[in-house]
Amino acid sequence: MSSESSLRPILVSIPHASNKIPEEVKEYVKLTEDELLGYTDLYTDEIFTIGDVYLVKSDTSRVIVDANRAPDDISKEYVQAADGVTVHTTWDGKDVYSKDPSQEIVDSLIKKYHDPFHEKIDEFIPHSRFLIDGHSFLPIGPELKYDSGKERPDINLGNSNYSSCSREQTVFFRDFFQDRGYSVEINFPYSGKYILGHHCHRRRIPPFLVPGIQIEINQGLYVKDGFFDPIPDRVQEFHGLFEKLVEEYVERFCPA
Repeated sequence: MSSESSLRPILVSIPHASNKIPEEVKEYVKLTEDELLGYTDLYTDEIFTIGDVYLVKSDTSRVIVDANRAPDDISKEYVQAADGVTVHTTWDGKDVYSKDPSQEIVDSLIKKYHDPFHEKIDEFIPHSRFLIDGHSFLPIGPELKYDSGKERPDINLGNSNYSSCSREQTVFFRDFFQDRGYSVEINFPYSGKYILGHHCHRRRIPPFLVPGIQIEINQGLYVKDGFFDPIPDRVQEFHGLFEKLVEEYVERFCPA
């Protein structure tokens, strides 16, 4: 990363790219390496690693500690899938653990892997004027999601149901993708979770809150159907697209 003084005032978070399992729970995890890879936002670490911006990545699997959930979110969002800060049942109904970790271990995981992610965002927010939360999703809604079996758009923009950024900013992102031929939905299937909710507001309130948007890319655009391998050159093409997105955003909203 360049020195902070030369960075553009954009903060990019990438919470779901890793499939790494912490040593503390490795012996309890039932999921295979392929299953763990399938629960990542594939290649988002490559697509969203933009040059000359503030960057925060999680290096822990989302099924162990989800940085995009509140640290006290222990409720069951779906009837069968516990989808809080720590996950016990995946979105397709698989048990994560052969034996659930103790509450003491869960608390230590949150403190060790969740809290530092958000502390780093807090550190960068005073220097930032906009946050992009980078994700990807499956082409068809999974079994235990509310859009199960439905086709998903190419690009999903989430603005916390119109509270995390301005209309002008949302329209900018929508038009950027639509003008390049991509289908775009606002807040479908996702509107954003804890990262937007905790760190973003449509009015910048330094040093605590900054406008932001969640961007989900349809994995069908760059991952081979039924596999985890990328379609040749597509990951790099999307990386270039997001470099261009940030460049145009800064030119319009963050003039020197």
